[in-house]
Amino acid sequence: MTTTSNSSGRTRLLVGFGVASVLALVAGIDPTAEIVRKAADIPERADGLGKFVNASRALVEPATIAMAAIAPLACIVGAGAVMFGNRRGMTIIGAALGTLVFCASLTGIVA
Repeated sequence: MTTTSNSSGRTRLLVGFGVASVLALVAGIDPTAEIVRKAADIPERADGLGKFVNASRALVEPATIAMAAIAPLACIVGAGAVMFGNRRGMTIIGAALGTLVFCASLTGIVA
């Protein structure tokens, strides 16, 4: 009995989201694009590729700053793992530095 009522609730929730998304599309509202545009502070006057580059820059810069803050901590954890004989310590260090380099190069790749 519990499974039936639980799946019934899920079905109602999915139908509700479906109806809301159809109504939003009919009204011409794209809420996800609007949220990202406002969060990234993308100007309205940029055209074509300029909008894409501005959006990627505005979204990648905070990620790069966050990775720059986390990478040293991950390197310390990896070094501690190596000191205690764990084979995965160098993998932790390499993954942290590789992710930092990847985040930093994303803006250049897009532009």
